[in-house]
Amino acid sequence: MESTNLLQVYKIIEKIRSENGRHGSREQEWIEERLIDDNLQKAVAKLSIVALHILSALETKSKTGVELATELQVTRGGITRAAKKLLQFELITAKKAPNDKKKIYYALTSNGKVVAKLHDEMHQEIITEIEEKFSDKYSENELKTIIRFLHDLREFEDNFF
Repeated sequence: MESTNLLQVYKIIEKIRSENGRHGSREQEWIEERLIDDNLQKAVAKLSIVALHILSALETKSKTGVELATELQVTRGGITRAAKKLLQFELITAKKAPNDKKKIYYALTSNGKVVAKLHDEMHQEIITEIEEKFSDKYSENELKTIIRFLHDLREFEDNFF
């Protein structure tokens, strides 16, 4: 690959990073736009991406912080911080296990279910748009190369920063 191509890759990555750093995420904005309840809109604006993913992870059953951390590949501290916000906005409940008082199980409230459902719909819409925009534009081999590149980039980012 020519160095000008690598420079273009770097510039595109920097642009993506700077756009993601602005106030509020695109995920939050997408969800807020579809919520009718003003209080839920305000709550979503103050949630982290981890908190939104916790809501989706709790849709099938209640889970402990350790289970959420493992499933979402986030630290237990990250789960605890996000759960505190979710509890504050009454999007989840926390109950101690009757047989083990150290275990806390998190579950969705009715408002939490609303936000989780919208979060899931947003991800489904992203997948659909990716399929529509890229399936005809790139061959399977090109997509495999892109995937390999993105994995390498992620590994570089994780090790560099």
